[in-house]
Amino acid sequence: MNNVVKNILGAVVILIVLFLMWYFSNLVIYTLIAAVISIVGRPIVRFLDRLRFRRFGLPHSMSAAVALFVIIGSIIGLALIFVPLIVYQAKIISNIDVHTISIDMRQRFQGLQNVMRSYGILAYYENLDTVLITKTKEIVNLSSFSDLLGSIVNIASNLFIGLFSVMFISFFFLKDENLFTNMILVMVPEKHEEKTIIILRDTRILLARYFSGIVLQLCIMMTIEVTGLTIFKVPNALLIGTFGGMMNIIPYIGPLIGASVGILLGISSIVSTGDFNAILPTAVTILCVFSFANLVDNFVIQPFVFSNRVKAHPLEIFFVVLMAGSIAGVPGMILAIPSYTVLRVIAREFFDKFKVIHQITKNI
Repeated sequence: MNNVVKNILGAVVILIVLFLMWYFSNLVIYTLIAAVISIVGRPIVRFLDRLRFRRFGLPHSMSAAVALFVIIGSIIGLALIFVPLIVYQAKIISNIDVHTISIDMRQRFQGLQNVMRSYGILAYYENLDTVLITKTKEIVNLSSFSDLLGSIVNIASNLFIGLFSVMFISFFFLKDENLFTNMILVMVPEKHEEKTIIILRDTRILLARYFSGIVLQLCIMMTIEVTGLTIFKVPNALLIGTFGGMMNIIPYIGPLIGASVGILLGISSIVSTGDFNAILPTAVTILCVFSFANLVDNFVIQPFVFSNRVKAHPLEIFFVVLMAGSIAGVPGMILAIPSYTVLRVIAREFFDKFKVIHQITKNI
């Protein structure tokens, strides 16, 4: 009877913990992001701790603060580089002469327009260019921008609170390497503490390898795309290539998003100059550069990052990413591999007797 009561109490405690995690989901997310930042910043802290000027060195708290400032400074530095480029691109788009485009489209699409009229797709009194421009204005209208502005203000306020919370928690995680582990152990029964410590240790190692690989992948992809676009003199190559490279953080569909947006940005720059004959060559150039970069990513980088670093088969990773995408969309695809890595380590410690678990965890 006592065992039954203990099991019931244990189940109630677990339900309460799960409810609190759901109710305070923002805090849980901030803590997990801070844990990731601490994994990335840990090597910096250890390097600073080892620095000595004669017999003097930085206090450990100062090392943690400097590591955090390095991470924040890197993010701010990237923003200072790319925000002016984004503003410049927005100015280019705003200066596009819609009337000139309308005249050019009418000349180019006359044959297509006649075919569409013959099949009843387009009314005899409608012009294809007018319809396209009207539809574009309906999509991007003043009310949309007003709603977008309100959303941006709301997001900005939440983002500020989130960033402050993440940085505050990250500092203490960097300062005390075992703080996150101790927080988890508080909620774990004593008989499972040893396995939990092993899980946290191995998870930290695998995720550190994975995140360092992701940074390496993004840097290589951005370098290839920016260099290729610059060689072929594509306007605003730095912005297009960097955005395209960063989109590779989304497995499989990220390159498609990056290429699509890159082509739109490139075309908008060409259209603003009035050189409509250069639209197709520019689009093809951007597509070829992104395709080449994607081939390098698929056959050289991804097998190293997504397979070797997390000790999983590429086909296994592919299925995991697809399932995560069907459940949670793009955020699910981004979080699929690190989440799967954590689940595999947990399964190895607690469910290794099952054949399927043993098979997918034998390499970690």
